[in-house]
Amino acid sequence: MEYFRQRFIEELNEEGPVAVRVFEWPSSEVLKTMSPKDFDRHFVDWVADQKETAKDRTKAGLEEFACLDRFNRLHAQMDRQSIIPFVGAGLSKPMGFPLWGSFLEGLTADYPAALDQVKEHVAAYRYEEAAQCLLDRMGEDVFAEAIQSTFGSRHKTLKGPVQLLPFIFTRGCITTNFDYVLDRVYEDNGQNFKAEFSGARLKEAPRRLADEPHCILRLHGEAESGHGRVLTQTEYTACYGQEGMYQELFRTIISNCSLLFLGCSLSADRTFQTLRDIKRSAVVETPRHYAFLPLYETTDREARRRELGEADIHPIWYSPDDHDQAIEDLLISLLEGGFHD
Repeated sequence: MEYFRQRFIEELNEEGPVAVRVFEWPSSEVLKTMSPKDFDRHFVDWVADQKETAKDRTKAGLEEFACLDRFNRLHAQMDRQSIIPFVGAGLSKPMGFPLWGSFLEGLTADYPAALDQVKEHVAAYRYEEAAQCLLDRMGEDVFAEAIQSTFGSRHKTLKGPVQLLPFIFTRGCITTNFDYVLDRVYEDNGQNFKAEFSGARLKEAPRRLADEPHCILRLHGEAESGHGRVLTQTEYTACYGQEGMYQELFRTIISNCSLLFLGCSLSADRTFQTLRDIKRSAVVETPRHYAFLPLYETTDREARRRELGEADIHPIWYSPDDHDQAIEDLLISLLEGGFHD
């Protein structure tokens, strides 16, 4: 699997270069050139070992946090292609893209008078209020340029567990990210999205997902365009409020599938609130959704479970010691068939 190849090469190169007088070559290049069959055989064995180790770590964690049965139920739904990944900023972080709080606080470098107010909003997870404060101070053009400069790069080296998504989810993706990581990951694996929807075009998305799946829904827009952007309080209200279409959009999307939240904090944000409102107003049972979430020592599991349950989101906990490794292990375990007896 190409996802592992670069790490395999890096591990081979840790042994140091092969030197002949003043000339040096990476160990991986020497092995691949001198004995390509051994290189390929060793790579296959190495990948198998990596997968087995990932599954062992995952199973131990799932048993420790009492999530094994829930994980297997998620896998069964995934196997029926009734799961759509909902990708948040956490999966783009390994490539150097900032999380929302860091991005917003970073904008105050040129606007120091706004720092205290922005930090107060961010500390309380009021990101849309922080963004509104900055937009009002910066102006639309400067604000839009900052978003494009920060999230618009298509040249960053792909890293992290997001690279596993094309091997697992072929129905499509939903994201609130502005970056183009998902496009590039799927393109690199020859699975270009058949359509992209953001802004007003999101109205078309549910029908297209039914007729011709494997699309990407950019709920909050994209870095290179201000059209369809959802980041400030005014923009959130326009889309998620009573006059907006997002509640109906979510209602239609989840009518025949569940969501798996990846790289999302789900800290009482608008997505969470929308799913909670849909569940409260539904006259029939709504689908159950899942989320890979870190379990900190300070987490009140009972309170968090109750809160997430209001939106029918059910956590699959992992240790926060290494977020990327834990999510990679969980995704590999889904790819490798779960843990059904």
